[in-house]
Amino acid sequence: MNKDFKEYYYNFKHSFDLRFNSIIYNKNYPKILIDSLNYISDTGGKRLRPFLVCECASLFDIPIEKSIFAASAIEMIHCYSLIHDDLPAMDDDDMRRGHKTLHNQFSEDIAILTGDALLSDAFYLIAKNYVEANMVKKLVLLLSNFSGGSGMVGGQILDLYPISDSKDDIEYMNKLKTGALIKCAVLFGAVLGQADKNKENILLQFGDLIGKAFQITDDILDVNGNEKIIGKKINKDKSRGKLSLIDHYGIEGARNEALNHINEAQKLLDIFGDKATHLLQLTEYILNRRK
Repeated sequence: MNKDFKEYYYNFKHSFDLRFNSIIYNKNYPKILIDSLNYISDTGGKRLRPFLVCECASLFDIPIEKSIFAASAIEMIHCYSLIHDDLPAMDDDDMRRGHKTLHNQFSEDIAILTGDALLSDAFYLIAKNYVEANMVKKLVLLLSNFSGGSGMVGGQILDLYPISDSKDDIEYMNKLKTGALIKCAVLFGAVLGQADKNKENILLQFGDLIGKAFQITDDILDVNGNEKIIGKKINKDKSRGKLSLIDHYGIEGARNEALNHINEAQKLLDIFGDKATHLLQLTEYILNRRK
């Protein structure tokens, strides 16, 4: 990762985490819910989706003071999905981000309810903090569509119950499970910035491409990543008999696919000039990430 971008990204994550910790709950919650939410926020994460929201909004000169609430809402949805994904009924994982998964740290029922709270409050956060009715409508429609049955949740179902092991069906599952929320993040930036249709469509294509590349690198890391760096077990898909694009392309073929997606994504950003510098650097991070 570029040294300057590494510092920029680290500073963003630090700033975001400070705000996120104060946003995701209030003092009226039961103490055990506050404790579980604190645990989730303290274990950190890549914060890729909120970074995309804020950076895409900044293309239209929207400050983080405005984009932070939409960014937090997306991260709340992402965190809820990971909590539920780790449950015994789904992937049954013991570790996440180098820490015990929530159901192991607390209990299964608290993990389920914590995820439910994050899901519900993400929409509350948007409705409470944005006053323009049309903007709120667009944000809620995007988040519900991309996180629900035709988006992330649909992808999670297809991950558990695949249509087939074909390349097309795996790519479709990835498009929903991983790509949907990434596309939602970039579109949030466009909505906050009141982008015209052309730029909104460019960002949608950009989100689609980096989502594909992100999932490919995720699959590669699941095969040959370092567990200590990743913070979770590797070879999970293989041990459960799941196929990924690695099985169709091989490691090097998959890397080339990811590189092609990133190259296309970078070209799309030309229209934004220097304002897209950090998004360009993010694409390099996605391609070369180690966790």
